[in-house]
Amino acid sequence: MHSAGATRTAPLTRAGTTDVGAADYVTAAEAARTEAVSAGTPGSEPLEADQWDLRAIGADKAAKINPGSRKVTVAVIDTGVDDTHPDLAPNFSASQSANCVGGKADTGEGAWRPYTDDDYHGTHVAGEIAAARNGIGVAGVAPGVKVAGIKVSDPDNGLFYPENVVCAFMFAADHGVEITNNSYYVDPWLYNCMDDPDQRAVVDAVNRAQLYAQRKGTLHVASAGNSNHDLASDAIDDASSPNDTTPVERTIDPSECFDLPTQLPGVVTVSATGVQNLKSYYSTYGKGVVDVAAPGGDGRYQLPDTPSKNGRILSTMPGGEYAFLQGTSMASPHAAGVAALLKSKHPWASPASLQALLKAQADNPGCPDSYDQDGDGTQDATCEGGDRVNGFYGFGIVNALRAVK
Repeated sequence: MHSAGATRTAPLTRAGTTDVGAADYVTAAEAARTEAVSAGTPGSEPLEADQWDLRAIGADKAAKINPGSRKVTVAVIDTGVDDTHPDLAPNFSASQSANCVGGKADTGEGAWRPYTDDDYHGTHVAGEIAAARNGIGVAGVAPGVKVAGIKVSDPDNGLFYPENVVCAFMFAADHGVEITNNSYYVDPWLYNCMDDPDQRAVVDAVNRAQLYAQRKGTLHVASAGNSNHDLASDAIDDASSPNDTTPVERTIDPSECFDLPTQLPGVVTVSATGVQNLKSYYSTYGKGVVDVAAPGGDGRYQLPDTPSKNGRILSTMPGGEYAFLQGTSMASPHAAGVAALLKSKHPWASPASLQALLKAQADNPGCPDSYDQDGDGTQDATCEGGDRVNGFYGFGIVNALRAVK
């Protein structure tokens, strides 16, 4: 017998994604500086000099060995993907894309596209995974694989309701998608607690759908969240839920209340790092919860030596544009891209085997001696564990070059 309950606290009639801060668009001057630097690097894309994240995980070198297989598709479950973007069009798979808002997949022409340019999140994520190396703009971690878009954001408020996410997992599984990227949490609850009938029903429904997809051969990769919460702690204060009506302050037990889909069984949970290979100041973490880490950016404390000196992640935006964002939303697609490279090399790998390979190729910097990011004498987070597995990085920071060797 399965549970049943409400999926929202507001009546049927934007916010559920997990990037930190507004988009910082690339100005003409920045683009010119970056292009001038990249022009001196053979094989680089015009804006690649600002993509410190690719170099951090060896993705620039990996692309010269194996850019990924056209037989591998990563579906971006998100706000929609602008497949007309010149960096995405060469690798976009329309036959594996849909609009799942309302719980039923719409595969009509362009149904997967963002409602407006303000719904940029999914397009940015897609570029991080598979922007083509075509002499235009930026490059993705796996520029040879295909990318699909499954839109799940509500047109009225931008939230990611359970019925839409359930539809997305089922659609991905039934359309041969090898990997899904999930840079969001299922609204309206940041954490769904098993002692609440409605929230328990959400956990049950989303978990059944993602497990169905796993059984069909689909690996799910998800962002850990941007609250700097320790998911392995005894208690977490949540003042943000429900986010479709009036939030109520509550203290939750992370062992009984779950961030979906990232804390579901078999889902790869990804924390974020900056240019110094340290946990990003905002990234949620937790020993035994985080599986791997990946570049998500840190524009506050970790700034790279690049033309724009922007510590965030540069990628594609609707309308053929580019911008910097940061968040575990950006970390997850880097891990998904590396998983796609691993799937390209090991085509028969099951989701469980693929996750094991992803962990095995990661580089773990170990817990830092100190994590006082703002220098006020107080530790901003506590890393538990050793050099092999710990709460900040899981099994380590993903490595694209090692994945293809």
